[in-house]
Amino acid sequence: MRVENDHCDVIGVPAAPTQLDRLSSAILRQGGMARVSLPGDVVTWAAARHQTLRQMLSDQRFNKDWRQWRALQDGEIPEDHPLIGICKVDNMTTAHGADHRRLRGLLSSSFAPSRIALLAPRVEQCVDRLLAEMAQRGGSADLMSEFAAPLPTNVIAELFGLPDEQREEIVALTYSLASTSATAEEVRQTRQRIPEFFRRLIALKRGQLGDDLASALIVARDKGELVSDTELIDMLFMVLSAGFVTTAGVIGNGVLALLTHPQQLHLVRSGQVPWSQAIEEILRWGTSAANLPFRYATQDVEIDGCLVRRGDAVLMAFHAANRDEKAFGPGANRFDVTRRHNPHLSFGEGPHSCLGAALARLELRCAFPPLFGRLEDLALTIAAEDVVYMPSYVIRCPQRLPVSFRPSVA
Repeated sequence: MRVENDHCDVIGVPAAPTQLDRLSSAILRQGGMARVSLPGDVVTWAAARHQTLRQMLSDQRFNKDWRQWRALQDGEIPEDHPLIGICKVDNMTTAHGADHRRLRGLLSSSFAPSRIALLAPRVEQCVDRLLAEMAQRGGSADLMSEFAAPLPTNVIAELFGLPDEQREEIVALTYSLASTSATAEEVRQTRQRIPEFFRRLIALKRGQLGDDLASALIVARDKGELVSDTELIDMLFMVLSAGFVTTAGVIGNGVLALLTHPQQLHLVRSGQVPWSQAIEEILRWGTSAANLPFRYATQDVEIDGCLVRRGDAVLMAFHAANRDEKAFGPGANRFDVTRRHNPHLSFGEGPHSCLGAALARLELRCAFPPLFGRLEDLALTIAAEDVVYMPSYVIRCPQRLPVSFRPSVA
């Protein structure tokens, strides 16, 4: 039965949600599809139910090409809106069909699980170094700036071939782009600085091509496998930024979850629950990809009684889908490391499933056991409700996570 969309309640999404659980619950109460109003009076759909979102991720009637977005093409979304920098790019994440296969093919071998597994010693060395540095500085730290962010940043920067002196700048640019509360001037500056950064990097790398991802993409452009300099820049930024911001968020969210659920932490530390299982629950409950823009309808589509018209944008509400009781049972809102049936969607599904999933899981497996094994009495030094998050409804990532600990003597 087709329902008139005008009768649907529209849920307001703040620029920087402080209560993401409440927002997701409100969206879920609307059913599989909900109408949401994003900052700047941008009204879109949100796919919230697990089954609805899972099906949409593989539905050929939707794609991620921003040119399909009717509101954008009609001039309803200003060029200085924070969403523009996130959505209006030409890379693997926004391509579809043959173009998507072409772009994903350039990177697929580098991120194959068998090849990623070979990186374990290097990731473990990075973890060892960061924990040793934390211990040397004393019994307190900001876990985000001293561990959660540097670990994936250094790993992807090494794979990418990014010089040390350029890492701080691209981290700042990435977090600026992900902010959905940025001012118009901040949006303009960030969108100008990102291509400038990569033009400098391309010029530098051309003189010293190596066995790294940036060099491989530059060579692909020279061979015509990337069809424009814009596509090259967007691909470079996609690989680099996606390689650290989401993983840093999951580490921060996971540490916060374990420290605020001591009985769950005990189950893991005592060996009653394997870390591999706990990490999947961290990925579900603490997903950093909270609400990702967008899928666009290429034709009128009826979903769960709602008519999504051609050109409509659909927000992918992963945080809500991962808390759907129809998929995870009555305790879906509860952090539970004993959960065995855990079909979370934190890495997506279908053609656009996360290419870096194996790398992210490797980093999490290398990070959590030694973090809780070598830093004894690890505890928050502020109340959990006082943790400040990145100002974004797209990415769920603590900005700071102050902790205290005793370095292990072992």
